[in-house]
Amino acid sequence: MVNLRYYEGSLVGKRYKPGLEFVFKVAVPDIECDEFALLVEHDGQNDENVSSMLKLAEEGKAPYCVSVGVVSGEMVMPDGTQRNMRMNSYDLFDREYGDFIVYELIPHISREYSINFSALPDMHFVSGGSSGGISAFVIAWFHPEYFRRVYMSSPSFLAMGRGNEIPYLIRKYETKPLRIYEEYSEYEPNDYFGWSRSIDEEAREALTFAGYDFKCTYFPGEGHCSRYHDIDEAYTRNEWIWRDWGVKRITAPRNANRVDFVIPENSRWEICDALPTKEKTVPTDLTGSFDKVVLSNDNLTWYAANTNDDVVLSFVNDGKISTEKGLLHATLHTVPRIYPKGTIDMAVDRADRLFVLTAIGIQCVRSFGLIDVILELPDQAKPLEITVLDALYLKTENGTYKRSLREICTENDGHPRKFVSYYD
Repeated sequence: MVNLRYYEGSLVGKRYKPGLEFVFKVAVPDIECDEFALLVEHDGQNDENVSSMLKLAEEGKAPYCVSVGVVSGEMVMPDGTQRNMRMNSYDLFDREYGDFIVYELIPHISREYSINFSALPDMHFVSGGSSGGISAFVIAWFHPEYFRRVYMSSPSFLAMGRGNEIPYLIRKYETKPLRIYEEYSEYEPNDYFGWSRSIDEEAREALTFAGYDFKCTYFPGEGHCSRYHDIDEAYTRNEWIWRDWGVKRITAPRNANRVDFVIPENSRWEICDALPTKEKTVPTDLTGSFDKVVLSNDNLTWYAANTNDDVVLSFVNDGKISTEKGLLHATLHTVPRIYPKGTIDMAVDRADRLFVLTAIGIQCVRSFGLIDVILELPDQAKPLEITVLDALYLKTENGTYKRSLREICTENDGHPRKFVSYYD
């Protein structure tokens, strides 16, 4: 078997996780290689993952892979003591730790040790157990352009930093191009921030519901992260994660059926010339209190919202509108430290589906008030406006885009409002 060269070091976060020191260990196959695949491990190196990846590479079932084992950050306090920041590093539903890995740590290791990593996201793998398991998923969720392969052992999708909301967002967002392997066991921790076994099952069902390239293994009679360091299990899961690695790209096999209600399978954002406009006449009683107001397609209801509030209100269009008569129509999803939290713009389709433009995507609200779909934004620029006519149009600071919708969504004057309940 090929030998490994090891390097050890540390890096203090600058722009991302500023002031936290992250200790790491790097294992590099001692061979000539134009470019290596990348494995990022949480809580330091998992030697079983390293060994199994090396064996798979020698069998031609995986590429030769450099493993970067990272220990969660520590903060040096003014009195010289060190404070462990594992929760702040791993458990938050937040993109900053992933930004640190992608934009600071990996470039640093590449420069410091003259390692040429492949630029292809299919060649990047992120792995972890427990809090490291949720972190592995969150990194890939916010960075599918960089990581496409994920292993998570007993992932803690718990109420420590809004991680408990992730399984429900998985169901509503468009499916991302990720291949994910999950493991969990019968005897998972049950604590004040949640029960790991139940949330692991929620994650399993959500990933299945959303059509991910996904596999899950359950171990009855065992405990938390019970097979994380099992060499045979490591070989089995990594063989599945890297199957067809030199032949097929990782793609999203399909979207959730609910997403398919709104967009066709081949619907993608396309650049267009300009944002079409629709004439808007808004009651003066609402304009002074709300940033955005839009009329339902049947003219019976006004929807109103503010950019700094994560709700949408509704007002019956009875000629006696006042702010005191507002009913809570929908509660918007938010993500920590992504602003603004509320509505940037709104538009309605012919079935009175409300499209709410937010910083985390276009949240689609059925007339019953439930958000069932979240559409990704086409770029990282600030989103500005949306319109629904023959298609969905979006303007950002980078340009204007168009995306096709299902026929039921596109505008048709005079079409009756479609009232729905929990199920339709």
